[in-house]
Amino acid sequence: MNKIYQIIADCRETFIEMSYTFSQDINEIEEIVQELMLYFMQMNTETLKSIYEKDGKKGIISYGAVVLRRSFTSPRSPYFYKYKKYQETFVGY
Repeated sequence: MNKIYQIIADCRETFIEMSYTFSQDINEIEEIVQELMLYFMQMNTETLKSIYEKDGKKGIISYGAVVLRRSFTSPRSPYFYKYKKYQETFVGY
């Protein structure tokens, strides 16, 4: 499993580059990519291993891309509940 986690860590720059599609704010991008890393670390190890064995690094990147898109666009994503929901409340004050 350590090999898979190392590959995920190596893909961090790729995830950051992908995130510029949705936002130009580097702080928001860093927060969302960090949430993605936490998501991978807390993910079921069998599922993660299955994704890696099936498609390799490309599969990890594709899966991460879907999670990133949902983080930027969904009001039910963990990122939204941790950061954006409260920022909107205070900014609207």
